[in-house]
Amino acid sequence: MKEQKETNNLLQRMLDIMAQNEARIQTKELTSDTDGLINKAEKEGEEATKKLQTTFDRIHDKLFTVNSILVALYVGFAQFPQDDPIFSLWFVLFPIANIFYLIYLEISQMSIFRHASQRMNWNFTTDVEKYGRMINQQTLKSIFAWLFTIGLVTFLAIKVI
Repeated sequence: MKEQKETNNLLQRMLDIMAQNEARIQTKELTSDTDGLINKAEKEGEEATKKLQTTFDRIHDKLFTVNSILVALYVGFAQFPQDDPIFSLWFVLFPIANIFYLIYLEISQMSIFRHASQRMNWNFTTDVEKYGRMINQQTLKSIFAWLFTIGLVTFLAIKVI
């Protein structure tokens, strides 16, 4: 009887140890799954940031092109017709100023990239908020450049028509 009790105690201890081992295995699996999800979210965040940066660059490149064309058109219409030009030559300063503003946007975009490249050294209580503010300000600046370019095109179209 005593041996059977000891055997039962040993079997119970073995079951407890096996249950603890099973719990460790499940915990490791859950931790592994969680780490995988976190890594996936970080990767998606980095990809989204790269796409955002690429989109800003493409938009700014197109605005540079349009403003360069506008400079040529404004200069051309400041000379045409010879006796009564459509524009004063001073109007050329507006698309040129917009080009300089776009250069400023590119420089500020570089500072955002520089800040983002230091992500591993960020103080998460301040730098994450700063990065978000920088992105929001850049978006507003880009919208302003886009609207100003549309205004220059509209002004040109109204004057020519």
